[in-house]
Amino acid sequence: MKKGISALVLTITLQTLSAQYFFHKQWDKRYGGTSSDGSSWIAKTNDGGIILAGTSQSEIGGDKTQPNWDTTLQFGDYWIVKIDSDGHKEWDKRYGGTSQDNLNKIRQTFDGGYILGGASFSGLNGDKTQGNWGSWDYWIVKTDALGSKEWDKRFGGTFEDYILDIQQTTDSGYIFGGYSSSGISGDKTEDSRGGVGFYYDYWIVKVDVNGNKEWDKRFGGNVDDFLTSIVQTKDKGYILGGFSSSDSSGDKTQFNYGGSDIWIVKVDSIGNKLWDKRLGGNSGEYSCYSLIKTPDDGFMLGGSSYSGISGDKTQASWGDLDYWVVKIDSIGNKQWDKDYGGSGTDRLYSLNQTNDNGYLLAGSSMSMSASGNKSENNLGSRQTWVIKVNSIGNKQWDRTIFTTGSESQGIALQTRDGCYIMGGYTNGDIGGYKTQPSWGGEDYWIVKFCDSVVTGLNEVNNTINISVYPNPFASDISISIQQPALHQATFILTNIFGQVLYQREEENLGDNYTKVLDLSPLPSGIYFIQVTTTVGSSVKQIVKQ
Repeated sequence: MKKGISALVLTITLQTLSAQYFFHKQWDKRYGGTSSDGSSWIAKTNDGGIILAGTSQSEIGGDKTQPNWDTTLQFGDYWIVKIDSDGHKEWDKRYGGTSQDNLNKIRQTFDGGYILGGASFSGLNGDKTQGNWGSWDYWIVKTDALGSKEWDKRFGGTFEDYILDIQQTTDSGYIFGGYSSSGISGDKTEDSRGGVGFYYDYWIVKVDVNGNKEWDKRFGGNVDDFLTSIVQTKDKGYILGGFSSSDSSGDKTQFNYGGSDIWIVKVDSIGNKLWDKRLGGNSGEYSCYSLIKTPDDGFMLGGSSYSGISGDKTQASWGDLDYWVVKIDSIGNKQWDKDYGGSGTDRLYSLNQTNDNGYLLAGSSMSMSASGNKSENNLGSRQTWVIKVNSIGNKQWDRTIFTTGSESQGIALQTRDGCYIMGGYTNGDIGGYKTQPSWGGEDYWIVKFCDSVVTGLNEVNNTINISVYPNPFASDISISIQQPALHQATFILTNIFGQVLYQREEENLGDNYTKVLDLSPLPSGIYFIQVTTTVGSSVKQIVKQ
């Protein structure tokens, strides 16, 4: 039976990517419950799969198998979802108390389990075995490989303490940090630099393999300082990254350029400060959510900037707020910096190294039209925007991850097979790259893409026997599947950018099934037909004359 292409789907704007890079979308997946579920981090696992982490207010329903601890659903719990390399869910787990618990980071541990780091407002209830010291406290949870909780620990003082990053250390313990307005109290042994309860300082805590505290340290100036990233260094010390509004005072040795600047602090193995560096321009730099080690023992810092050419910033901003990355050497000296943005607000959330020693940048973009470094228009209001750069920061390609709604906390990483996982969370329904409806509110959402020159996509993953004819074609095209006892098949048509133009699942097909599509509405160009059955999948490149 002939099936035409929806004119609505074909309204997606096609634009040319930079250089010779073309993309084929492999799959996309939505995970959520019937209320709001916001993903904050995505990490690779040792088995080639992915772990997704964030905060959920949903009850049992959708992809969520455990109830929220707060039965009113006003407050959220930590929620993690484990998927395999093809995006199929393996399990999910909820951890929390009866008040708000925000999960910000997850890492796989040496024993194959996971360490979760976030902030908790809950008292001693639910999965939480210690009461709060004040308002928000740091809360870490250790699980086994299947997500079963092994232990949890709370750390804080009598005011606000909010964790943003956690890492396992070479001695099998953990280092974690965020920001604190507490004075000496509870687990905090050093006073606030800017005034207890009024301003925030960096605060790091080191624990052993069982979560027992070994030491803690505070670093700050006279006003606000927010720690967002922490990494163990080659000498078993630590480098801390965040942003600071403080001038030269307290632990800070350089004045700000303007607004807030990125602030880097290097400490030894027991938390004693060795040096600090301020990096910024005249208007303001924020976040430094990403801090990674580089092969030359230096570091790459990823943040967001309002500044034009000034201070440490050598490139003007394209719009209101841009992605900004800075390369420093092992002692904090700046080597180079790069600005990437469109005409609106673009906020960087993740920076990861790729197999070719380049970098993958991702965040959320409010630049609605192609401009600056951004080559594609947004489809919805705020979209995940991904940029691939080489080892010295020169852009190779960029990609906007389309949904019909709003996306937040954009994250991207390279997978074991050299492809890319991109996403965060969205309230969008079916549309753009999203092929599954929302469960309710926001859901976790990821998309897998592979890139290649277009000639390299002629036949990939060919594990079933299909033929597509005529090719090239002018109007209709026939897709023939030769498979004994064929019961079900999914047909997906995409363009060279991986945008899904047509998708349909059909059942009760019988042997040697042929499907005919009327593709006359399509403009001339290159497209891809993917057919998936219970046996496998094949992709064929087709050309519209």
